[in-house]
Amino acid sequence: MMAGVVPPAIAVPDDVVELRAGGTVRARCSLWWGGIPAHRGRRTGLIGALEAREAGVHAALLVRAAERLRAAGCELAAGPVDGDTWHRYRLVTWSDGTPPFALEPYSPVEATAPWERAGFAPLETYASYRDDALGARDPRVPALEARLRAAAVVLRPLDLAHFDDELAQIHALALHGFRDAALYAPIGFEAFAALYRPLAPLLDARLCPVAVRDGRIAGALFALRDPRMPQTVVLKTVVRDPDRALAGLGFVLTDSVRAGAHALGATRAISALQHDGSVARSLAAQAVVFRRYAVFGKELA
Repeated sequence: MMAGVVPPAIAVPDDVVELRAGGTVRARCSLWWGGIPAHRGRRTGLIGALEAREAGVHAALLVRAAERLRAAGCELAAGPVDGDTWHRYRLVTWSDGTPPFALEPYSPVEATAPWERAGFAPLETYASYRDDALGARDPRVPALEARLRAAAVVLRPLDLAHFDDELAQIHALALHGFRDAALYAPIGFEAFAALYRPLAPLLDARLCPVAVRDGRIAGALFALRDPRMPQTVVLKTVVRDPDRALAGLGFVLTDSVRAGAHALGATRAISALQHDGSVARSLAAQAVVFRRYAVFGKELA
């Protein structure tokens, strides 16, 4: 977590599982199953907020957590997910050694081993992409821009002076645009705003384009300069209305950020934590994978 950014509270768990020895808690994790969306038709429970005082106890904890979820009627255990996919989730499964970037939920690759020993396997997979050619425009974009202009779509910078008003529209857009994402569950505006208000001092409106149609935000991209690597811009969140008339908007928003970052002297853009099933929506053509992640799952039937 970046300095000055306070992590928002996660949902109250349905249960907490602990491993104890001699009256001391050796490890614990939280479980959620009430209101958790089904994954491909299976009733799903989540495991997250793992803590351990020593190495080597995580696998036993995860086995016990899965047993508790089975007893609660779940057919699938998934994790690590801290209550929902709006908060911290996923583990790093592969890396080329690129240092962690701002707001990345980074973990050592060996952290996957206890999950595998406990019978879990990758359930949903993601990747982060590096783009070191910010001076080159995406050749797909001009035709997409022309089509969007014909549909009366206009790009403008995020209005940081009226940030909450902008967030309210983006929240409504996210509820609609992310509704088919794996393990997705909606959250209220205040919970959503708690995730983004701490970022406001770090945002540059030139790196946060929004697309407007009929006076309403139809697409948005949040990006920020990495304080530890100022020549790097992290594309954190991109969302658009799923209306087919807006197909290609993710490419246009991404290219707008790439051009803005290049003008500000940045040399690298990172498209962060893209789901493997949706990367085509927002990646620049020359982006390459440098990190992979997974949410792990275990069948409980």
